[in-house]
Amino acid sequence: MRKTLALFALLPAAAPLAAQNPSEFVLYGGDWSVIPTRYEIRRTVDMDFDGLYTTPGEGWQFAYDYGNLIKYVEQMRYEPFQGTPAVFGVSQSDTVLKMVDLDGDGVCMTPGELIYFADHLAAHGGTDSRLKGLDFDPVTGELYVSDDYWIATAGGPQIGNGITRYTDLDGDGVCLSPGEYQLFVDGQGTQSVAGVGGAPVTIGLTDFEALMVDSAGVVIGFEQQDLVLYAFQDMNGDGDAMDPGEAWNFLNLVGDVPGLEQNADVVAGLLPNPGCPSSSGVGMYASLEGLSIDHGAGSNGGDVYWIISTASSSCAPGNGMIFRGEDLNADGDLNDAGEVTLWMDPNIVPMLYPPSFIHDGISHDNGSVTIFQSTGPMGLTQAQNAVYTLTDLNGDGDANDAGEQTMVYYWEPDGCYGVSIAAVPTGAFTGYEPAYIEILGTAGTTSAGQQPAIGHVGDPWMGTTFDVTLANGLPSSPVELLIGWSDTQWNQFSLPLDLAAFGAPGNFLYTSIDYRYPAFTTGSGDAAKTIAVPVNAALDGRDFYMQWHVIDPLANPRGSVTSDYIHGVIH
Repeated sequence: MRKTLALFALLPAAAPLAAQNPSEFVLYGGDWSVIPTRYEIRRTVDMDFDGLYTTPGEGWQFAYDYGNLIKYVEQMRYEPFQGTPAVFGVSQSDTVLKMVDLDGDGVCMTPGELIYFADHLAAHGGTDSRLKGLDFDPVTGELYVSDDYWIATAGGPQIGNGITRYTDLDGDGVCLSPGEYQLFVDGQGTQSVAGVGGAPVTIGLTDFEALMVDSAGVVIGFEQQDLVLYAFQDMNGDGDAMDPGEAWNFLNLVGDVPGLEQNADVVAGLLPNPGCPSSSGVGMYASLEGLSIDHGAGSNGGDVYWIISTASSSCAPGNGMIFRGEDLNADGDLNDAGEVTLWMDPNIVPMLYPPSFIHDGISHDNGSVTIFQSTGPMGLTQAQNAVYTLTDLNGDGDANDAGEQTMVYYWEPDGCYGVSIAAVPTGAFTGYEPAYIEILGTAGTTSAGQQPAIGHVGDPWMGTTFDVTLANGLPSSPVELLIGWSDTQWNQFSLPLDLAAFGAPGNFLYTSIDYRYPAFTTGSGDAAKTIAVPVNAALDGRDFYMQWHVIDPLANPRGSVTSDYIHGVIH
C-alpha cells in the first residue's frame, strides 16, 4: 500500500492567482412554505476552478437576515457604486437594498453590509408600495426604480406609482436624504406615444414589471397591462419624462394595444408572438420581465437588448423564449424588420433540463445570457432550480445548438422558489484562489539516456490528497522525493544549484531539501507518492516545491540524476 505523506510546515503567503470565470452570479430564492424566513441571496464561487459552480459548497450564502429586509428581492443588479462593488435589489419591504462586502470576507452578512439604499415609501409619503424593477444609468450612475402599486378600491394608482429616479446628491452612498428622488414617470398622470399613422395612443404607466437603461440614458420598461416595452427620456431637462414626445413605443411583440405599431417580423410571421390568451378571457397575456442590456456590444457599436419571457408553461407561446434586439436603423426602437431575433427557443434547444419557467435572466460578458429557471436535477424532494449560461458558439445568431447551453449551478440541496439573478464580475468580491501546481526546470539524463520527469495527479487542496509521480527513472531502482519550502535558498546555497561542481554535470537542484522521502521505481521506471494536505488556515496560499532524485551510479561520478521540479500553491 502506498504511504501517504502529510504537509504541515508553514510558509510565506503566495501571490494571488487569477480567477478563470469572467462572471459569477448572485441569486435570490428560498422556500417560504417550509421556513418563512428562509429566503436568502446566494453567490456562486468557483472554488475548484473548473469553470462551473456545481461542486457542493460553491453556492455561498451571500446575504441573509431572517426575512427582515430580504423579502422577495426582484431585479437585482451589480453596480460599482461610487467605486465600491455592490449588489442592489428591490425588496417587498418597500425599499431598495444595497449589499457591500466591507470586511472582505466575500459575503454581506456582517452588520452594516446589508442596508437601505432608498426608502421608496418614505420618499413619496405613501402608505404602501410594490417595487418591481431597477437599473442604473451607465453614464450618470443614477438609479431608476419602478413601483406598480395600484388599488382598485382607492381609485387606481397611488402616490409613487410609476418610475422614480434616485440620485445620491450628498455622496453618502445612499439615497435617503431629502431631494434625492424624483418621480420620472408618474403613474397617476397620463402619457401618450405615436401610434400607427402618428395618431396618439394613451399608454399604461402603472405596472412596469422590469426596467433597463441604455447607453443614451433611455429608460425602457415592460408595462404589464399593455404588454409593451415603452421608452422614456427627459428631453426638456425638467427631470421627468411626462411631456409630449418624451415616451415612445420601443418594442411591441404581443400587439394587444389597438393602434400601436407591432414588431414587423411578428406581423409577418417570421418571429413568434410570446403572448397567449389571457385567463380572464379578455385580451392577451405575456410576461417579458427579464430585461438586460449589453452596452455598446452591437454590430454597429450600439447596445444589444435582451428580452426574456418569464411566462410559465401555462402560456406555451411565451414559455422560455429569449429575444435579442439591436436598433439597426438607429430610429430608437426595435419594431423594424430584422431588429429582433429569437435567440433561444425552448421547443428546439437540446437542454438536459428545458425551462418550464424562467424566473429571471441577465446578460453578461458581451454575448452570453444566464437564466435562473424552475427545472433542474432532482433534489431531496423537488427539482433543484438550474442556472444555465447560454452562448452562441458557432456564430449563427442563437444559442439553440448543441453545446451552447451549460448548466453552471443548481440550487442545492433542494429546489427553491426562485426569483432573480444578477451577474457579478469575478474578483469584485473576495473568493477562493485555486490550488495550483506548475512544472518547471530541466532534468538531467540517466545512464539509460532518459530524462526523469516529475508529474502530478490532483491539486493541493486542503483536506485532500494528490499524487506526485515520476516517469523515466531507472527500472526497479531507489529514488527519493525532495520537498522544500523555497526555490531560492537552501542552507548556504542559492537555488537553483548547478550540481556540476558536485560531480553531477547537467543536473540542478531546484528546491530546498526540508524533507526527503525514499521510494522505489517499478519495472518500467515509474514511482509515485501520495501527499495529504491537512486543513489548516495557516497553510492557505503557501508555496512548496518538489523534485525527484534518481540514484544512478553509472550516470556520473556522484551517481545522481535530478528531475524537473514542481512549484505548488496550497488552498
